[in-house]
Amino acid sequence: MKAGFFLPAALACLLSSSVAAKTPVYEPLPDELRTLSKKGLDAIYAVDLDEANKQFSLALEKYPEHPFPTFGIAMAKWAHLEYLEDESDPKLEKEYSALTDKAVDVGNAWIKKHPGDANAYLALGGIYGLRARLAVQQRRWFKAYFDGKKGISNTRMAARIDPELYDAYLGLGMYEYYAGTLPGVVKFLAKLVMRGDAQKGLDLLNLCREKGYFNALGAKLLLIEIYTQPGSKYANTTMAVKWSRELRAAYPVHAQMHFVEIVSLYEDKKYDEARKESLLYLKAVNDGVPAYRRRYLPRVFTAIGTTYLVEKKYAEAADYFARAAATIKEDTSVHPARWAVWAIVRQANVLDLMGARDKAVALYKEAKTYKNEWGFHEFIDNYLKKPFTEAELPGSLPPP
Repeated sequence: MKAGFFLPAALACLLSSSVAAKTPVYEPLPDELRTLSKKGLDAIYAVDLDEANKQFSLALEKYPEHPFPTFGIAMAKWAHLEYLEDESDPKLEKEYSALTDKAVDVGNAWIKKHPGDANAYLALGGIYGLRARLAVQQRRWFKAYFDGKKGISNTRMAARIDPELYDAYLGLGMYEYYAGTLPGVVKFLAKLVMRGDAQKGLDLLNLCREKGYFNALGAKLLLIEIYTQPGSKYANTTMAVKWSRELRAAYPVHAQMHFVEIVSLYEDKKYDEARKESLLYLKAVNDGVPAYRRRYLPRVFTAIGTTYLVEKKYAEAADYFARAAATIKEDTSVHPARWAVWAIVRQANVLDLMGARDKAVALYKEAKTYKNEWGFHEFIDNYLKKPFTEAELPGSLPPP
């Protein structure tokens, strides 16, 4: 679930490497740095990125050589790209890439001098994870592989130095779960080193959710994403709805948490409730509620359209998909939004279901004129070969 924030990063976590035989002497994280970093991360999850940058910049002034501040600044840039621009801003991608490169240099330099700093290994693992995640988005598979390998290696070292550093179990749980469930060549590569255990991964993620200091919320969001994967034997949509509602209560004016709830309701087949929440979300955008940016219109239009699609109300679905797609032309100076491009594909799906194959093919071809930066072309090619059918419903609410 793209609203849950973590699934693309899973591909970056699929290989690990061995660690040194001797475990270094533990070095604690300074209390002040721990507090500043927690405030910064909390601000990222609250999508208060000015506050996040303020806290991490203050940490950088006081601890310029430690990897936590540079990692935090890079993560804030990732949040801007992911949360505010929906992975649809090439300029931000370049800035984000440069920040992660800098953070890797800082992290490696620190660890050479402080080999017992488990939190530094945790941060460095996270930095490599951010770099690998960007490589996955850009379909740079070898870079994603090598950065992901380094990310898991550093995270394993963090847990080895301090087994009670529960935040490390976010990355390790991701590895175990996705190595144990992803099909195809990625899973094959993972098995070259070790076989993932999906249930162990879920156990580690829940441990992080219960006991983590920095990553408890991240683990909860990832578990919601896992529990809402269509067709997965590990799906638990009832729990996903329960937890997403807890997050809405904790973050009442938070567009991302609101959308997590919408996706959870949809995957729990509560289509009326998902549409009701989507319409409230749309009202918040139209009313100018600060957290609800107009950039989010394509996603909420597509969500509403998808709730109609699954109910086979094709005219209503087509209307909302068309509204989402139309946002591309509102300001041609802005990079097309991922959800808006996917809405064109969804429009074509509806036309297939209505028997208008020629019009559907035209829209599939239109969607394919956009750069394949989100991996849509594989799906479009399949639809060009064979019409979309009702057997493929309900499908996932977010784009693939």
